[in-house]
Amino acid sequence: MELEKRGIPTVTICTDAFVGLAREESKNLGMPDLAIAIVEHPIGGLKPDQVAQRAQAALEPVISALTRELR
Repeated sequence: MELEKRGIPTVTICTDAFVGLAREESKNLGMPDLAIAIVEHPIGGLKPDQVAQRAQAALEPVISALTRELR
């Protein structure tokens, strides 16, 4: 969030179990439009190939968020 406040685009990656908390916190911290890429929960305990699949699924939302038009 600090980088975003400085004008450097970022994307927060969050599992679906915590997306509500992430959105609420971003609002509370004055950044309601913070880009969030959502991946399936959980991440911990997965095999490397499963993590790679989740990372691949998050790739397009991350790229879209980093290349979006600024308001």
